[in-house]
Amino acid sequence: MAMQDRPMAGMSMPQSASNSGMMGRDHAMPPGMNMPRTAFSEAEMGMHRSMMMATDVNTQRTWARKMIAHHRGAIAMSQVLLESDATDTEARRMAQAVIDAQTREVAELESWLERHPA
Repeated sequence: MAMQDRPMAGMSMPQSASNSGMMGRDHAMPPGMNMPRTAFSEAEMGMHRSMMMATDVNTQRTWARKMIAHHRGAIAMSQVLLESDATDTEARRMAQAVIDAQTREVAELESWLERHPA
């Protein structure tokens, strides 16, 4: 069973949540963080938003939710590489390995959350 209140569906947030907070409507970087935009920017910002919002009733559940967001960010960044023009076979192999391993870890963390409600 999926977590009902997680802000992640392909690492994007519901419209109501994405229009508030530090990132603002245009998903710009917070003041003082003028970072160059890259192919990874959307995945990185989504991961950071999701991690910041991943809280729960106790430290263990909060940790699990933050790790899920972190792993989903790694998956999203790896997908960016695989969908790019990258030709290095080792980099592509590592990106796929990250997707495979972190997908399993997300499932394990979600299962733990289901077995440990509050």
